[in-house]
Amino acid sequence: MSEELPINSSTIEPLEREQRLYERVVDKVLDLISSGEWKPGYRLPSESKLSEAFGVSRTVVREAVKALEARGVLESATGSGVSVRLVDFNMVSQSLETYMQLSNHADFEIRLNEVRQVLEVEMVALAASRITAEQRKQLRQICDEMRVGSNSSKHMAELDFRLHVTLAEATQNELFKVLLAPLINQLRDQIILTWEDFPRPVNVVLDQHESIVAAVESGDVEAARQAMAKHLAFSRKVLEDISKSHKDPNS
Repeated sequence: MSEELPINSSTIEPLEREQRLYERVVDKVLDLISSGEWKPGYRLPSESKLSEAFGVSRTVVREAVKALEARGVLESATGSGVSVRLVDFNMVSQSLETYMQLSNHADFEIRLNEVRQVLEVEMVALAASRITAEQRKQLRQICDEMRVGSNSSKHMAELDFRLHVTLAEATQNELFKVLLAPLINQLRDQIILTWEDFPRPVNVVLDQHESIVAAVESGDVEAARQAMAKHLAFSRKVLEDISKSHKDPNS
């Protein structure tokens, strides 16, 4: 059984009563976790102890715990109580992707492309200066596999996704993957469409990918920036053409 977190009067004190009191408990718990006072894997004190420490009702504590579980900050297990969850890539990435799934902007794909132009251009510049030998090998394998003529459209889209995520990983900064993966994943259907139903010169796309990879492999920061900027500008044009064709099926 994991160790129960102690109640520390210097870090937990009764809260002033006001509306949505449970949100203040949430904020305080987040502060305790981010400061390292409460560590991942540690079991929270009982509901009654937290209620007494914060100076709120057990109902408020219960609401706060549920909110934090929904965010993926806490987790409960039968017989083990509630514990602090280790923050991982999937938890953060899924939250961002959920937000994007609920967005109802008509030009959402274009908006995502704009974000990618800001994010990925500098991302590959960092990748060019930090990439490992193993990641160079992975990128080259993806490029080679994309050249195989028998690939399905869905497989090509998956390889496309993997290439961009691998470039994010090559920065050695996990935040790039956290931010980029849900952006590209949200475009997954559009990426499949561009490989399947919308006419475009496939070799041009493959050449663009290989230009990016070659620049990153050689450590040429400026060439990597330029190659990615060119690729994303081309991707935007494809998205605009798809949007136009949907609005005017006879075009």
